[in-house]
Amino acid sequence: MTPENIEEKVETLVAPGQLLKEAREALNLTIEDISSRLRLRVEVLEQIEADQFDMGKLATFTRGYYRSYAKVVNVPETKVLNALDQLGKAKIEQHDMQSFSRKTKREKHDNRIMKLTWVIFAIILGMSVLWWWQEQAQLESRNDAQLISDVATAESMDSADKNTEVETKPMLDEAEMLEVDTNVSELETSPEALEKEIEKEPEAAAVSEEKIEEKTAIISDDVVMTFNSDCWLQVQDASNNRLYSGVKKTNQTLKLTGKAPYKLVIGAPSAVTLTYKGKPVDLSAYPAGKVARLTLPQ
Repeated sequence: MTPENIEEKVETLVAPGQLLKEAREALNLTIEDISSRLRLRVEVLEQIEADQFDMGKLATFTRGYYRSYAKVVNVPETKVLNALDQLGKAKIEQHDMQSFSRKTKREKHDNRIMKLTWVIFAIILGMSVLWWWQEQAQLESRNDAQLISDVATAESMDSADKNTEVETKPMLDEAEMLEVDTNVSELETSPEALEKEIEKEPEAAAVSEEKIEEKTAIISDDVVMTFNSDCWLQVQDASNNRLYSGVKKTNQTLKLTGKAPYKLVIGAPSAVTLTYKGKPVDLSAYPAGKVARLTLPQ
């Protein structure tokens, strides 16, 4: 082996810190001069020159320090970094890459857990909404059932009232007959009174016709309902007076007048043709099998 090869081999084994120190001394620079130029503490530069720098903590920054030091003392960066690698310092960067890889895997794992948490939360929220909707549907069904029961009770009471009226009507008719017999007796006994009654009859008939016409002009049917099948319903006016409550049969018609607005509850909206003040009201928006609740005017 020639002396030149021996010198090159010796040169390659020189520590990077020693290279930097020799170059600094060759330029007659103190370590304080390097510290002011690189803005590094003197203790850090002394550790670099002694190759005692703790690279396990700041591996990436340490290579940068060596590179900056080499520029200041005019030493090729590659020469310093190669010497650093020969000391085995470059393996620390591999350790840093492994730590970054573990960090990436941890972040992926955390993201999966977060996604799973959101999925569970969405499922719980959906189940809560479904439960609330079912509760509302059951509550509405119970209200409809109670309303049907109230309507049936009211209808039974109306039927009982009608039967009572039918039973008492003959008595009224008998009383009227007695009154008529008395009037006839009076007329028979007084011919002059009979002539006066005959003269008053045209005037009374004219007055009666005027009253009938006046009453017909005042009454106007606000709500008119025609039924193509059996349907129960309830109608209230603005004063909460119950205008009707009961069941209507097929081909029947119901006409109501009161104080607007009107509150209607219709058991089978598809079985009803409804008009308000002569204008049709569209009930197609209410689904079949559901109770329709609406206010007129809308």
